[in-house]
Amino acid sequence: MSTPALTSREKSITKKLIADGEAYQDVQQLINTGRNPTINPGRLAGSANWDVESATDDEVARYRYEKSLVDLKSGLSPIDNERLFRAREAMIAAVDAFNSPTLLFKVQIFPVLSQIAWTYLLHEYYFRKGVEIINGDGNSLLLSQILNREDCPLEGDVAKNLRAVKILRDEVEHKLLASIGRAYWPLFQANCLNFDQTIRKLFGEDAGLRDVLSLSLQFGQMQLDQLSKLQQYDLSPAIEAIDTAIAVATGLDGNEGPNYQFKVSYHFEKATKGDSHIVFSKNNPGSSTVANVLTQKVVGDELWPHKPSHVVRKVREQTGENFNQHQHTLAWKKYGARPRSNAKNANDCKKDFCHYHSAHNDYTYSDKWIEFLVGVVTDADEFKKLKIYQPKTG
Repeated sequence: MSTPALTSREKSITKKLIADGEAYQDVQQLINTGRNPTINPGRLAGSANWDVESATDDEVARYRYEKSLVDLKSGLSPIDNERLFRAREAMIAAVDAFNSPTLLFKVQIFPVLSQIAWTYLLHEYYFRKGVEIINGDGNSLLLSQILNREDCPLEGDVAKNLRAVKILRDEVEHKLLASIGRAYWPLFQANCLNFDQTIRKLFGEDAGLRDVLSLSLQFGQMQLDQLSKLQQYDLSPAIEAIDTAIAVATGLDGNEGPNYQFKVSYHFEKATKGDSHIVFSKNNPGSSTVANVLTQKVVGDELWPHKPSHVVRKVREQTGENFNQHQHTLAWKKYGARPRSNAKNANDCKKDFCHYHSAHNDYTYSDKWIEFLVGVVTDADEFKKLKIYQPKTG
């Protein structure tokens, strides 16, 4: 394969540097910084006879400055590879902001910066294919327009993830969520992984970010039960509305894999207190949509610790009302917390509220059931309806 020719600018710079006594190997190194493909020393021979004017001192200084900006690992220049450079920096900024322990505006910042990153990335893809990316009004193609193109290089869950993040970005520009948006963090994780895979696939391994960004560290131990409760509290009406909009617009069918939303479950190995840790496993033969799946056996008493008498007592304590055992029986029948005594399937409980213990043939209840009953009892109209409720017989 023949070596590439020098551009007019490179010839002008070379002619000036060699005339000033610069060593050939130093000029070659300068020219090759961020250049793909590189040139060999033979291309610099005979520079004095080239039909170009020598560069000025200012032009050489500017050229050296531009070369100093080249990212040596990726080989990308913010001048010659401006879109890709901006794409990578926008995604790095999105991740840095998300990982910052002092910022809670993550659900607003990440979608904006990541959408900028993906837009530049796809603009560069089409530019290199010779596709016009500027509309008649002088504006470049929008990300939504690119995703709707038949020749879009993104498919399946990757495209769904981008559409979901775009909807979220559009919503947070105009609405307060009353939430910090933990429900969307798995979307963001998948968005990052997809970006790195896509930029490496389209522009080479060196363009990727997986070796640039380090893992986010924290100073406190992760308490999974606390995280679970926080995520439940984080579901505001605005978040629920956005969820609905995303589901409709992206055509979610429940079969999306980790390219749409990153999913992990946890498993605790038996270990001493000092050696306890969380174990991750890639293998999950039972599912095609979860990347890392592990299981933990949970004793029923941990999730449904309350006997009926305990439930009655706690509801009384929390409401000050004369809630009794008969009313509790009416409640589980009215709201379907557990099956009737003559039901074919004794396990047919609402799992948030009740659990059947086959070993001793009885039922216990959860904290959520108590919270639910407290809401019923403190609502005068609902409590009145419960008192006069007449269960169907048979």
